[in-house]
Amino acid sequence: MDFLWKETLEESFEAFLNTGEDPREQKHVFINDDGEEIEDDTFKAMADIVLQGVSTKKPNLEAFDEKITFLNSIKNDIASMKTVEDIGWLRVHATPLIKELQSTVAQWIDRYTSFLMDNTIAEI
Repeated sequence: MDFLWKETLEESFEAFLNTGEDPREQKHVFINDDGEEIEDDTFKAMADIVLQGVSTKKPNLEAFDEKITFLNSIKNDIASMKTVEDIGWLRVHATPLIKELQSTVAQWIDRYTSFLMDNTIAEI
């Protein structure tokens, strides 16, 4: 859970996106009438036009699901924390900290889910 204060949301999210593959960078081939593989240069040219402004380098949906599920489990762990803790003669009220952590995790979850929605709309 310490990643919440050791990493920035945007840096972590960009690193996550960079773990994916960009279909525009992959080799696209077709087989001609002679049975030879020929690289299709038109794919990249058309993809650059059609997918302008769309993030195509991204992990698959399973990776997004895994990350969002992990963040939801962190959010649940935070919600189950005790709000008051007695340490010897000192009483610590953790409610403000818990609320801030929940808010931070919710921002992380929103970043991943809103990317999926916004990018899907842009692809359509």
